Formats: sequence, C-alpha cells, structure tokens
Amino acid sequence: GHFGPTDTGEIEYHYHSRQIVPYHLACQGPSLGNCADTQRGTNFCHPGCGAEVCVQPGTSEASLRAYLAQWDPTWLDKYTTNDYKPKQEKVENKVEEDHVIEKAIRKLLDNIFES
Repeated sequence: GHFGPTDTGEIEYHYHSRQIVPYHLACQGPSLGNCADTQRGTNFCHPGCGAEVCVQPGTSEASLRAYLAQWDPTWLDKYTTNDYKPKQEKVENKVEEDHVIEKAIRKLLDNIFES
C-alpha cells in the first residue's frame, strides 16, 4: 500500500484493488522495505517507489504529517520516502531553505566584519 488521498480527499494508508477480471490488489511499494519477507514463498511485491515508505505523488506533506501525527508525529522522519511533494510545495521549501542560508551567510559576514 501507500499513503495518499483517497476518493474522499483524505490522506490515508490504502491499497488499490480491481473488482473485475483480472482481479488484483495493488501494492505500490514495499512495506518499510520488508514486503518480500511477508510473502511466505510467493513474492507478489513490486519493486515499489524505491523508498521504505511510498507516498502518492502530489500528496501534501502537511496533510500527510497531520494524518501520521495521530499516532507518532516523528514517524515519517525515521524512513526514506519517494519524491512525492507537489511542485509548489517544493518551490516554497526551496525558498525557505534559501532564506535560512542567506540569513546564516549574512550573520557570518557580520561576525567577520565586526571582529
């Protein structure tokens, strides 16, 4: 399974299934990298998203973290994830990172020239 919005728009951990032939239950990614270990001889695990936790592309990080905070607000930080964040969210994070770096450089230069 993977995390992401369902038909209701809410972020949840879910699977995809097909109710017509050929029937299947789809698993986008490995379960914390242990999917094959759970299959007991027959491995139906797809290589997945390349991370320990798979998140549907386009999922809001804030919404995902709010969902996970019901159990453990730091859980997501313990595992690798695929590149799932919407483009706008990536741009906002980059701008914030650039601002932090700019402030640190400015403070460093101020310290150098004050000395």
